[in-house]
Amino acid sequence: MICVGELDFFKPPVYAGRMAGELKDKIRKIRLSLGLKQDEFGQRLQTNQSTVSRWERGALPDGVMLHRIAELANTTVEMLIGTDDIAVRPADSIPVVGFVGAGSAIYPYDDYPRGDGMDFVERPPFVTGQAVAVEVRGDSLFPVAEDGWRLVYAGQQAVVEEEILNRLCVVQLADGRMLVKRVIRGTAPQRYHLASTNAPLIEDVEITWAARVKAIIPD
Repeated sequence: MICVGELDFFKPPVYAGRMAGELKDKIRKIRLSLGLKQDEFGQRLQTNQSTVSRWERGALPDGVMLHRIAELANTTVEMLIGTDDIAVRPADSIPVVGFVGAGSAIYPYDDYPRGDGMDFVERPPFVTGQAVAVEVRGDSLFPVAEDGWRLVYAGQQAVVEEEILNRLCVVQLADGRMLVKRVIRGTAPQRYHLASTNAPLIEDVEITWAARVKAIIPD
């Protein structure tokens, strides 16, 4: 077992031949699951297309790049270089990373390593790029979504008003809370009202990022 803290990020780790062969396949599957070309994948990792091409032909990434690839794939380095297939989930699946509880608050599954031990949902055909899902518990989002339903939202973390205003979104507030709310323009710049059907309106709050809910998947 190899932990991130045990890797020398300046030297390529040593792998058995079988592991290196599996790694090149995992890297390719991760790239394809994100819908990226080799040059686009390289840009996400702060490298170039030729380096990605070498990885997919069997060259070994160094420790820094292993860490970046694992982060991009929502998994861990040890899962990436191990023999499990968690890091290479099918291209048509999305990880469930938390649940929506009372007050439409989101609670991440912190007791699992990233990508390890979580459930997955089938990717809707109209959802492209990085995306994750959360599970609704109880009547926290009724009547928009019921117990056991999943909300799929974009993985990028930014505030793009054209994407989020008057839409149902996953938002993170400046105080760290994550909520599922409809985002409405507030009374001051960079302030927003957050609305839901079963909770009081939250007025004029600052949000760190918001991601539009792209799909609601019934149980």
